[in-house]
Amino acid sequence: MLLTIQIVNYNSREYLFSCLDSLRENISPKIKTQIVVVNNDRESLGEKLKNFDVELLERGENIGFGKAHNLGAKIARGEYLFLLNPDTKVFPGTIRSLLDLFSADAKIGIATPLLLGESGLPEEEHFGPKKTPLSTIFSKLSSKRERYFQKEPFEADWVSGAAMMIRKDLFNRLGGFDERYFMYFEDVDLCTRARKKEWKVMVDPRAKVFHKSGQSFSDNRTKKKYYYRSQEYYIRKNFGSFWLWVVKVLRFPFYFWNVYCSR
Repeated sequence: MLLTIQIVNYNSREYLFSCLDSLRENISPKIKTQIVVVNNDRESLGEKLKNFDVELLERGENIGFGKAHNLGAKIARGEYLFLLNPDTKVFPGTIRSLLDLFSADAKIGIATPLLLGESGLPEEEHFGPKKTPLSTIFSKLSSKRERYFQKEPFEADWVSGAAMMIRKDLFNRLGGFDERYFMYFEDVDLCTRARKKEWKVMVDPRAKVFHKSGQSFSDNRTKKKYYYRSQEYYIRKNFGSFWLWVVKVLRFPFYFWNVYCSR
């Protein structure tokens, strides 16, 4: 079995090296791996990655999260893809646990480990129930924290692309990520399409990944603009124009504050 690990780098090279070190230290030699790094930075990574066994795709510009992963998948040789953010570190046993989960159930198409923040606690909003027009606005108000502390694998409607393992043939059959999302919601969209084809999306709390989170963009307003743009496309694509306008009206105070007032 070959596993392809894909990492998209943008403004995160200082974290990327730590991520690659964690992979080198914590993946069993029995697991054959191919590591693909897609570099969305203008500055080349070639010289800096010479001590790592990776296949590097240089883009020279930020082409977006989903488009970069789709590009990486074209040279992926693994039976499974493990999509990983550069600002992560993999815990010992994580890869093995996820692969065993897939082996135990042929209907599992996508899985994620728990993402742990700097506090050591699971991050909010890295998996969850179906994203509806209203939940895209108010999801944090109704978060069910108890699910973050379950010990056995469980199903979710979507999981984060920050650390997502997916069957390569499923990724291809779904057409990869929808490239009309530049960043945000492309992972939710991918999981939604997988579940419509009756594939299971799982969270494995036995597997853990540290995630520093939000390192690609230092400008919060820029991040929010990308978020709201992707939110709008997701709602229009899955629920129609009527619900898009409902959300625009209801979220206006949040939008105004985050885009025009926050730092």
